[in-house]
Amino acid sequence: MRTVSLAGAVALAAMLCACSASETDVRDTREPDAVGTVVSVEAGAGTFDVEFAPDAGYEYFDGTTFAFAEGGALESATGEALTASDLAVGDHLEVWVESCAESFPVQCPDPVGRLVP
Repeated sequence: MRTVSLAGAVALAAMLCACSASETDVRDTREPDAVGTVVSVEAGAGTFDVEFAPDAGYEYFDGTTFAFAEGGALESATGEALTASDLAVGDHLEVWVESCAESFPVQCPDPVGRLVP
């Protein structure tokens, strides 16, 4: 029978915690970085671009176009994956980003979002 050292057990526990934390959806863990309205939608290959008009308080994102990956980067209020054809001008979105290039408008890779009623 093989025994596990305390250090090995701690390392394993830390690794398991790190793995489960990375599976957490940011939409469920913090407030959105941007809230606003769809101005236009353009489908692409594997992504779709959403031109965005921010609500008051989110002016940093004025004129930003978010490129959402197909397959879950944008979801409905009930958690269903959305595509470009599911969106219409005037729809209201919440968007989460990790970092943005400081330009005008800002450019934010790999956004995730949620359509809100």
